[in-house]
Amino acid sequence: MARNEGPIVLTFGGGLNARRRTADVHHSECVDASLNFDLDAQYHAFKRRKPFDLVATAPNAGAINGYAQLIKQDGTVSTLIQAGTEVYEWDGTTTFTSVGTVAAGTKLRGPREHNFTLDEIVIVTDLEKNTVVKKWDGTTFEDFAHNLGSNFFAKYCRVHRERAFFANIKTTTDTPHVVLGSEVGDSEQLSNANRPSSSLGLSAAFFIIVPDLRPINGLEAAFGQFLISTERGRLYILAGANAFDFDINEFHVGSAVVGAEAMKNIGNDVVMGLPGRIETLSGTLNFGDVESNDLSIQINSLIDDQSSWTIEYDRRLQRVYCFPGTQDAVYVMYKPMLSDPAAQGLSPWSKWTTEHDVDFSPTTVMALVDPVSSNDVVYFGDSTGNIFVFDGAGGLDGGQDEITATRRSGLITIPEGNIFDITGWIHYRKLFDTTATLTILGGGVAIYDQEIELQMPGNPAVSVYNGDKEYYGDADTLYGSTFSTRIYRQDWGAAGHSSHIQVEVSVTSGNEWDIQEVGIEFRTSPT
Repeated sequence: MARNEGPIVLTFGGGLNARRRTADVHHSECVDASLNFDLDAQYHAFKRRKPFDLVATAPNAGAINGYAQLIKQDGTVSTLIQAGTEVYEWDGTTTFTSVGTVAAGTKLRGPREHNFTLDEIVIVTDLEKNTVVKKWDGTTFEDFAHNLGSNFFAKYCRVHRERAFFANIKTTTDTPHVVLGSEVGDSEQLSNANRPSSSLGLSAAFFIIVPDLRPINGLEAAFGQFLISTERGRLYILAGANAFDFDINEFHVGSAVVGAEAMKNIGNDVVMGLPGRIETLSGTLNFGDVESNDLSIQINSLIDDQSSWTIEYDRRLQRVYCFPGTQDAVYVMYKPMLSDPAAQGLSPWSKWTTEHDVDFSPTTVMALVDPVSSNDVVYFGDSTGNIFVFDGAGGLDGGQDEITATRRSGLITIPEGNIFDITGWIHYRKLFDTTATLTILGGGVAIYDQEIELQMPGNPAVSVYNGDKEYYGDADTLYGSTFSTRIYRQDWGAAGHSSHIQVEVSVTSGNEWDIQEVGIEFRTSPT
């Protein structure tokens, strides 16, 4: 193990790396005790994640089990919320208007990928297949009209190339291994009798069966094609362009997802939740040159026991939210970290937890357009009718709980010598009054923890000399906002006697704060 010489500077350009030995973790990354920090490929500061806001509560306080949203050609947005068995139209604030009911246990899904724009409807399916396929036109929530002659249930839907594709369906019998494709231009003309063949018209409706006959648990459009996953099975591609030649081909062995919502298009790739890992799919589909990339290699040891995932993508912030089935947490992957040269080779992951009762174990999570601001946002719900949004504007999680953000460094080796003092500094910006707890975790010759509390004062606008008149005349004061972006330094010191240390910085706060770097120096006496 190499000895560190000279000052060491901890910066914050990288994320969570729990896979490597602590001695090999980059000074810009952090190890597995780290939580609730934000990442930015360009701005390398230690900041807490933003809180999630409570934006509304359903009138019946029923579990938020579903969302659906219609975006019309003129840009008009209307949003449905399923709370228990009641379905409401929601204005994005406090107004809920009942539009219908569904069967108990239903989990409605109607994201933008279900919008059939030609008819200006959103097709609404049920993950549990307790309620028949529905549609919403902005006024009426009703059964989806079709020509199958019996009740029609479907777990998945995607609209692609003027067709509605349904997967894991049920009519008179349950056929979870079947995919239906509607007629081109008419989502309600379906067929459970016609396989693709040269005897069909190019635009005809059709059905097709996945080769392994296992239940379909993922349907996603990507790269101009359709990806289909089956439970404990395989990943397939729906090849072809029309009812003459549609076919299902084996695409990638061993990459079937686990969970009902564990496959998500993130623009230039597809993220998939597999047992104990998160993968991305990339390659050249036309030539079958496909390779799977383990996106979660830096956090594998934290998720290797996970057998179910729920994954959602924030288009605006380019974050992938990965909810594990048996942890009260969400693992957040910052997509810009994968391509930005400034972050090359660094972990793109942060782990988020909360003291709020929701525990990051939402009943439903979905990316929607905010009906008020028209921004792309990610909503989630809980079992008592509360609707939350990530990247909130408040200071506390759900308006009630402070956030504790922690980063713990990798192993830092101590220079040779029997007696030494540890000194250092932090650089920060004054935003609000904040206390940072810096902990030296000693190991080797002596095992100890030493906590140092560092007060980071806020930066109020100070009036000087003349009562309410500010120095030099306006809001840009000598002691106030003029200096709010300046970098401040605060020194600290600790005694120690060990062969190596780790440095942990933790802040609990309901306000924003910003630590730019932590510096460490050693003063030693030779043996």
